[in-house]
Amino acid sequence: MMNKFYDTSSLLLYYKKLNGENFIISSITIKELEIIKSAYNKDNEIKQQARELLNYLDEYTGTYTVWIYNESMLEPIKNADLEIANDTKILATAIDYEKKCCPDNMLFITNDISLKNIANLFFGNDSIWSIPREEEDDYCGYKDITMSEEEMAAFYSHPHENLYGLEINEYLIVRDANQTIVDTLCWTGEKYRKLNYNIFDSSFFGKVKPYKDDIYQAIFADSLMNNTITLVKGPAGSGKSYLSLAYLLSELEHNRIDRIIIFCNTLATKNSAKLGYYPGSREEKLLDSQIGNFLVSKIGSKTMVEQMIAEETLILLPLSDVRGYDTSGLRAGVYITEAQNMDIGLMKLTLQRIGEDSICIIDGDCRSQVDLAAFEGDQNGMKRVSKVFRGEDIYGEVELRKIHRSKLAQIAENL
Repeated sequence: MMNKFYDTSSLLLYYKKLNGENFIISSITIKELEIIKSAYNKDNEIKQQARELLNYLDEYTGTYTVWIYNESMLEPIKNADLEIANDTKILATAIDYEKKCCPDNMLFITNDISLKNIANLFFGNDSIWSIPREEEDDYCGYKDITMSEEEMAAFYSHPHENLYGLEINEYLIVRDANQTIVDTLCWTGEKYRKLNYNIFDSSFFGKVKPYKDDIYQAIFADSLMNNTITLVKGPAGSGKSYLSLAYLLSELEHNRIDRIIIFCNTLATKNSAKLGYYPGSREEKLLDSQIGNFLVSKIGSKTMVEQMIAEETLILLPLSDVRGYDTSGLRAGVYITEAQNMDIGLMKLTLQRIGEDSICIIDGDCRSQVDLAAFEGDQNGMKRVSKVFRGEDIYGEVELRKIHRSKLAQIAENL
């Protein structure tokens, strides 16, 4: 078995997957982590990662080796006329460890391209490794298939066969050879059904339907009306929150639910300045935060939102208060906003609050709007929901792809 020597960058990226695995690090890495965790010029995400990694190292003491750096190890670095920095000190430590403990049996692991290139001077290519980026899950809740006339004839002659390997409640967009959409269907597990949704009608929004025949919004509308829980994702301006609220308000006014409960995690936007303390009650603080701005922009006025809260037809619940909450008996439409900012544990806790008589919408953009490093990658609760719930008969998932807010917003997506 190869001995694995991690530099600081790779260990920060990979430590959550180590689970007590044996590895080697330089004492320089420990010093770097101590500096990072409280450095004024580092953002909160990397500082939090450093703190969590140090906790991991404390918990798993004895399962890894810290090789102590000293200046005598720098001779190979100096002979190669390389700059002396923390990265090259870590490399010098790795060279020393391999020479003394495991000749030709060590893997040097770094995700720093510059350091990787330098390491090539001392180790063979087979002895250097970078941690691969996690492959993006491309599940979007539908498959978009172009069929020839022969393929279409074969497809429609077998309406009870899952020819394209769909999950239960996954959709199929059928296009002809000219790329014209000729049908959109949903696989039920036994057969295909046609899209089945109505216009969302409420006094707040009026009559709302998919914008300009946006097929992805049409699929979302169908999922809302036919599933207990729908996860919707997509870029800003694609209609996630507008359609979600339009549907919930329509259900409320038609007495199919009794209240709307919004679970919110009011994090500051990534890399933005934090304004600090907000005065007032919990509801007043929430209305002065991003969730308040969101509701006012969609519903129309702060007074109207406050009236709904006073009547208890609208409940705002920060995720910090979610433990012990139970929607059973409330006949609620639960709306989890900005769900990309939740880890797996928080998402699990939140979904376990939802009773049999409630419905749920999970809304977020886990591709580009995650605001804290703790919620990224395989720790993201929204991504985990997709993997665990897909194929369940109560679950639908839709990725919206068209930005309708403005031409400016469409161009900004490319930034």
